[in-house]
Amino acid sequence: MQSGQPGSSAQAGERLASQERRLRLLVTHLAGAAVRARVEPDDLVQEVFLRALGDPRGLPPSEPGEGALWRVLAQSARHTVIDVARALRAHKRRGTHEPLARSDWSRAGSGPPAPGMGPATAAVAGETSRALARRFLALPPEYRRVIGLRQFEGLSARAAAARLGRSEAAVHSLYRRALVAWEAALGPELGQESAGSRDESGAAARLDPP
Repeated sequence: MQSGQPGSSAQAGERLASQERRLRLLVTHLAGAAVRARVEPDDLVQEVFLRALGDPRGLPPSEPGEGALWRVLAQSARHTVIDVARALRAHKRRGTHEPLARSDWSRAGSGPPAPGMGPATAAVAGETSRALARRFLALPPEYRRVIGLRQFEGLSARAAAARLGRSEAAVHSLYRRALVAWEAALGPELGQESAGSRDESGAAARLDPP
């Protein structure tokens, strides 16, 4: 069902809410330090959701795993981060020291999307997502890079190897070490929540897999 159809707004909100955790990690991966210093991940996630809800084509039809919806959100996340980066460059060219306003980079309408969950549940889920992102940013850069490429962008080991300038075998090894380090940093509670599936290393292989 598409978001533009009658009675579908609650369902659309539930579908988007199911992707919030993975989306937060993707925007954390995509946004460089300069973007993260000026724009909160919460704002980036909300922008992606608002763009999805405002798309006249509506959301992709619901399907098991929501692969089509994730591809739409992932593409929108990349465009959103690019828009913020462009706004930052424009500020730098003008030599302005004014705070970066949302209107400088937002292409979505105002108003939060329907999250599809109660306030208390949303607060707990949001804090869990923020904790996952904080632990991710605390990892060494090469670990963040390989997890981002393999897990958040969904690249194969071969494609990630081309991006990283490493052999495919080296990427497999690096990815396993990175996942083990991330799961160890998360601790038992968050590590268990994040383990949607596991690879041959025994570490969490993907969060909310498509």
